[in-house]
Amino acid sequence: MDRTKYEYIGNLSQLFHVENYRMEGGKKDGVRVTNVQNENGLNYTVVADRCMDIANLSFKGINISYINPSGIVAPEYYDRTGVNWLKSFTAGFVTTCGLDNVGNPCEDGEELGLHGRIGNTPADEYNVRIIREEEDNKVEITGIMGESFLFGSKLRLKRKITSFQEKNRLILEDEIVNEGFTEQEYMQLYHCNIGYPFLSPDCEIIIPSDEVKGANPYSQENIEKWNIVEEPSHVGEMCFLHQLKKSGDEYRVGMFNNKEKIGFTLSFDGKELERFLQWRYLNKGEYVVGLEPATNYAGGKKNERETDRILKLNPGETKQHRLQFDFYDSRESFDEAMKAFGCL
Repeated sequence: MDRTKYEYIGNLSQLFHVENYRMEGGKKDGVRVTNVQNENGLNYTVVADRCMDIANLSFKGINISYINPSGIVAPEYYDRTGVNWLKSFTAGFVTTCGLDNVGNPCEDGEELGLHGRIGNTPADEYNVRIIREEEDNKVEITGIMGESFLFGSKLRLKRKITSFQEKNRLILEDEIVNEGFTEQEYMQLYHCNIGYPFLSPDCEIIIPSDEVKGANPYSQENIEKWNIVEEPSHVGEMCFLHQLKKSGDEYRVGMFNNKEKIGFTLSFDGKELERFLQWRYLNKGEYVVGLEPATNYAGGKKNERETDRILKLNPGETKQHRLQFDFYDSRESFDEAMKAFGCL
């Protein structure tokens, strides 16, 4: 790290700004959040009271995340029945789905709502700390979300989010732990939502796949549109299922906006997150593309058990997931990262 820059500042926050606060007003009132901005203009907001998910994210002053009309909603407004999850779905850069269900609502010994409960669960033992290191200062945000109840599951999700003062990288690491004394099923999907102005017809979607198919007949009819970003219209919702090309135990996908000259890659482990969904909803006023690493497709727990697979945790067992986002301010650096992975 070049330390001569410190001759020009009085406080590290001039270069690496980390702040905790509570939101005010409407359905977001009282929600705990942490905002982080590094010296290169990577800026993001972690919502402690919503599974430590990442709401707004921008790079070089350009917004990348998609925010739903509902905005940030406090967890007490969550309604788990049917598809009412959508009424408190912030979207944002990352929303966590699971652990009891991913995808469609279903009956499976109990009523399971759309995309599960974990994304509306507040963090316990929430901690934010800046770690000063010779190579690159970093901030670590940690917390634990519980999905445990009497006569039911005893799962805990331990999350750590790491970013850096100089490096344009964001790392999300999860540990899912079965703290009970019987085998426990779990499902998880990371709903990464990309919005305007980064998402526009100037944006390229690069998903190296061996196979792409539609998740439903309408999507299959429009399969040629999976990597096309159109102007807002009323084309409707599409979802594509990708069999990604793997390098070692890792997958990588990316997006780049040729007008704004910024882009990002998403790399994630392919051992447990073997499924990848791409959500496309380019309607007027609701303009979003979702990149979604997952343990399962989104047919709902009952359907996925019958047609796919459900991960299981033995008593005391832990599963680990890792997502890494890297951000680029030139096409050359983006292409180099994708080529290094064999994606271009």
